[in-house]
Amino acid sequence: LTQMVNLLSTKLELGSPMICLYLLQNPDHYCSHQFVLFYWKSFVLEAQSYWLTEDPRSDNKVVLIWWKGKLIGLSLTFNYMHRPKIHDQYNLYKCLRQFKRVKKPRKKWSSHPIPSDNKENASDDQPPLKEDLDLCFTSGHLLQSSHIVSVTWEFKRVVPNFLGSPLPHPDKGDQEYYCCSMLTFFKPWRSGKDLKTENQTWSEAFDTFQFNEVDLLHMKNMNLHYKCLDLRDDFQAKL
Repeated sequence: LTQMVNLLSTKLELGSPMICLYLLQNPDHYCSHQFVLFYWKSFVLEAQSYWLTEDPRSDNKVVLIWWKGKLIGLSLTFNYMHRPKIHDQYNLYKCLRQFKRVKKPRKKWSSHPIPSDNKENASDDQPPLKEDLDLCFTSGHLLQSSHIVSVTWEFKRVVPNFLGSPLPHPDKGDQEYYCCSMLTFFKPWRSGKDLKTENQTWSEAFDTFQFNEVDLLHMKNMNLHYKCLDLRDDFQAKL
């Protein structure tokens, strides 16, 4: 009861402008970028699982959804692994910024012909347009029949927010794991077999793959945190 009273008391302190924003379903703050949650380790584990005898995906994150009358867990990796065929050449980092999963729009049949120049009155149950078919997930995705991929046009403002354990260090620790992670982020794949050959190590596959300049810049920026920590340690060592 005390917790409820305290919670209600804090609500009394809300200003009328903020309450109006909530009532009008407007955001209570604005920012220049949109951040997309990215549980990166789930994708790395999925890529590694093809080459390992023991399945490493016990720590894989899933989303619980209600599907066909039952509750199931949908892996976060499905949207990328079963992305539309026209997106074959898109790497994971690019897909996170440019695309998202949305429900297919429902369309109704109309008994009257609809003029081609009057698209606003088009009904909701017509056969899917060709562009809708092009953006469908491939077979194997549980939501293939109900969802499609939507394009985010202002993708330059979308930033993946890496969640989970810290990213691997490029100069310290397990270099194989670092190379595997970078290939997972910046090389197109649908299965771990697309990232390297059977006779290759992750380091060899990393060295032979031609990353573009934008991807190399992203890798460099990911390492800024570690460089700042190293400079701090060097400065403290000189004191």
